[in-house]
Amino acid sequence: MEWSGRIDGYEEDVLRIHQVIQVMELEELEKQDLFRKKVCFLAFGSDEGVIRNLGRAGANNGWKHVKKMLAGFPIFDEEIHFYDLAEPILVTHKELEKAQKQLSETVARLKRAGYFVIIIGGGHEVAYGTYHGILDCAKEHYLKPKIGIINFDAHFDMRDYSGGPTSGTMFLQIADECRESQRNFDYNVFGIQKFGNTKRLFHTAIDHKVNYWLAEDMDRVNSETMMDILSRNDYTHLTICTDVFHISSAPGVSAPQPFGLKPENIIGLLKTIAKHSKDLTLDIAEMNPNFDFDERTSRLLAYIIYELILAHFHRGRELGF
Repeated sequence: MEWSGRIDGYEEDVLRIHQVIQVMELEELEKQDLFRKKVCFLAFGSDEGVIRNLGRAGANNGWKHVKKMLAGFPIFDEEIHFYDLAEPILVTHKELEKAQKQLSETVARLKRAGYFVIIIGGGHEVAYGTYHGILDCAKEHYLKPKIGIINFDAHFDMRDYSGGPTSGTMFLQIADECRESQRNFDYNVFGIQKFGNTKRLFHTAIDHKVNYWLAEDMDRVNSETMMDILSRNDYTHLTICTDVFHISSAPGVSAPQPFGLKPENIIGLLKTIAKHSKDLTLDIAEMNPNFDFDERTSRLLAYIIYELILAHFHRGRELGF
């Protein structure tokens, strides 16, 4: 994707992301200064998992719209270096599993190179590849890595996968792999819609000791809730399924929610995660431009992503203007 947008000049105090971002091949990205403050965007163009899950197709192009909205945001900290992986990872010929493997390998390589990796989907099947990228990197440092999954989502995504993986199976896949390998499965879901999940899914979550909060109970969640999760893990996989948000804020999703969460009510929780995670990786899923209105959903996600970038690299200190 070509990054472009408004140009107000070339002095430091008027620069925007599209003027400073560097688009590179993976091998070039791995050669950049290891100790810089640096973020790398990675696009995952897939809605194969959504289609298999009988959802609304179109999320495969979501990343293009989110990047378009990010492009015009102003630069507030010249020490943060922005990068973009030149080639998106795309699902071709319905080969979802192949693309997820490529994603995991790419995430691991970028994390080894010291990036705050942000993957923009694509359907929520992106989360399986992200998790395994974190795991592959973490296993180089820990025999049994502690990876905390924090999912903002209307759904558990723990469906049966005997017929193949979809956008609704990845966390059960991960849970079963953890049991088999005797690794800890620390899965925390915020914003669950009770009418969006069957009784069996609730039982599956309970069986796997999932910590979950219904959308109607989110007023009980605070920064301490997040800090408990972060403190017991060495790595954080933050994954945001856009269908967690209220339809007025996010109409462009695979499964719109009339009683979804209001962004202003959870941005503080997200920033707590970004500030205090020991090692953070973020993926964004289910943005469907086919059903968006006035780029409302892509604007929301771009705003959230940039807020988290700034919070992550400033870690408790405010920006000075």
